[in-house]
Amino acid sequence: MLAAGGCRASVASSLEGEIVGAGHRLGHLLREPGRLPPPSGAERVAVAIVGGGVAGLSAAWQLARAGVRDLVVLELEDTPGGNARSSVSAVTGYPWGAHYLPLPGQAAHGVRTLLREVGVIEGVDRAGRPVYDERHLCHAPQERLFLLGRWHEGLFPAPGAGAEDRAQLERFRQEMDGYRRWRDGAGRRAFAVPRAAGAPGAFAELDRVSMADFLTARGYTSPRLRWWVEYGCRDDFGSDLAHTSAWAGVHYHAARDADPEYGDVVLTWPEGNGWLTRRLAEPVADRVRLGQLVVNVEPVAGGVAVDAYDARAERTRRIVAREVVLACPVFVAARLYRPWRERPPAFAAAFRYAPWLVANLHLDRAPTGAGGAPLAWDNVLYDSPALGYVVATHQSLRSHPGPTVLTYYRSYPGPDPAATRRALLDASWATLRDGVLRDLARPHPELAREVRRLDVMRYGHAMVRPEVGFVCGAARAAAAAALSGPVHLAHGDLSGFSLFEEAFEWGTRTAARICARLPRLT
Repeated sequence: MLAAGGCRASVASSLEGEIVGAGHRLGHLLREPGRLPPPSGAERVAVAIVGGGVAGLSAAWQLARAGVRDLVVLELEDTPGGNARSSVSAVTGYPWGAHYLPLPGQAAHGVRTLLREVGVIEGVDRAGRPVYDERHLCHAPQERLFLLGRWHEGLFPAPGAGAEDRAQLERFRQEMDGYRRWRDGAGRRAFAVPRAAGAPGAFAELDRVSMADFLTARGYTSPRLRWWVEYGCRDDFGSDLAHTSAWAGVHYHAARDADPEYGDVVLTWPEGNGWLTRRLAEPVADRVRLGQLVVNVEPVAGGVAVDAYDARAERTRRIVAREVVLACPVFVAARLYRPWRERPPAFAAAFRYAPWLVANLHLDRAPTGAGGAPLAWDNVLYDSPALGYVVATHQSLRSHPGPTVLTYYRSYPGPDPAATRRALLDASWATLRDGVLRDLARPHPELAREVRRLDVMRYGHAMVRPEVGFVCGAARAAAAAALSGPVHLAHGDLSGFSLFEEAFEWGTRTAARICARLPRLT
């Protein structure tokens, strides 16, 4: 699963690098709360937000826009952003997670508001459609695929495809277009982004079968088509065809329309969606506290107590808030919130998470290797266990080649994410380094000699997996309705899959509810 070898170890051994991100090591202290000092001292705030990922930062951003200043965001890692974190080198910013945002449709009006405020949307045209600052649109070429020893444009494995492969692809696209055009009596889509804008219960029967069975039942047998569809599942959900709900799989293809002006181009930045999370954090930058392990949340007289261990100060401090937002994954919330810790809710076991690995490779110049289509923003290897890599400097306007950073992504689908998670977290940097270099040696045989530094981040619980029966099931619905205040649950988990728009929707919706509960704060 994580085996090394075959990457010129004598060369790779001279590379610098490390495993970055301390979150899982610090977070695992939740299993042994007796090792941490008891809370000392106390402070009072109006709103405490547990988690500085997209949902938590979106809640803080919305509260700040409404005039709520008395808030604090408690984040485990040393930088906010969750799985949309980023870093910066002397050359460029680069992502540690989510790296693009599709152009938001009309239903994602909150995300459009954010993009207007940060200057990505410059205005509207005569038809009322957004006009984007083109610096934020992905530059061409956008995608390429390594197949049959060469790079080819696009992601569908067209080279070598037969007439039946092409016919099944066209039929699949037509079927997805039918789902995309479907509307209920109120004009709502079956599959929408954010999900809350869609028709409740539409095509819920698809959640009872896997995407693999969905394709088989409809005669989609082409290995190339099935690889292409599975690639989307691995990329967005961290799962494969057999372990992805068909509802989620169809949502991937049917929830968005190509923009009439811009087509299927996406928004991206050198640091990926870290650019967006930094914009969300700016209005509350002085109230974001890093390296904070929240160990307990419980109702007390006068509010809700939040006990947070400060890793730098090595002390635990109590915060008493009028309102608390649990902007963390459901499995974490179930450990933190004392009533759930003492009596675990039945829905918690239904939330299963995909492990991921992200590596950043620093080079003095673009990698050499196989010919064909030129270096693109997104570079995918056919039949690889990984998802490929993106190029941080692709968005640069410089006219000459130079140093760059490649961000390599690998999700770990399969029937037992817990076992894979343990193996990933137990693996050494050298083992993970060699696995990355071995995979990329196919298109870039000399890469081990060209890389100056290779750092790795391991996500044990990167994103919730939309497994069969989960997306439209009772457990997810129960979690979404479990809390109504003064403790609120707000996370992309509650939509059943991890998308920026979903986390943003839960964060801003919760902030609006808090403002309605506490009007004097605004």
